[in-house]
Amino acid sequence: MINNDSIIKKMHSFLPYLATFYYVEIFYLMIFLNFLYGKTFAVTICISLTALLTFHILSLFNKKSINRKVQLYLMDFHFAFSVAYFFNRIFTDSNFTGIDSIITLFRLIAALTEIITIFAISDNKITYE
Repeated sequence: MINNDSIIKKMHSFLPYLATFYYVEIFYLMIFLNFLYGKTFAVTICISLTALLTFHILSLFNKKSINRKVQLYLMDFHFAFSVAYFFNRIFTDSNFTGIDSIITLFRLIAALTEIITIFAISDNKITYE
């Protein structure tokens, strides 16, 4: 039988899957960097970020303690950024395009998921076994 304590203790297994959603942010960043600085710069920066994120995800799968802390910092930063982005898009007079609607919805869902995960994995009961 599965109880709440076993779910809470194994919550760290969810982290690598959550971290894969940051690939969407890298893709979105690449679009903006392409307009601002050109293709070469955008592709170079985004390939570097993708390599770093891939290394981070693999380290999370291997249950490295430092990467769990890095993931907490990433989620904390991304949560604050996503909430600010969401309220900025909703309460300003700006036109929504298709991609803006998708990214705004994605960031809202990501922020809700991240705040729940931050509270869940910050618990002292969570350990790497």
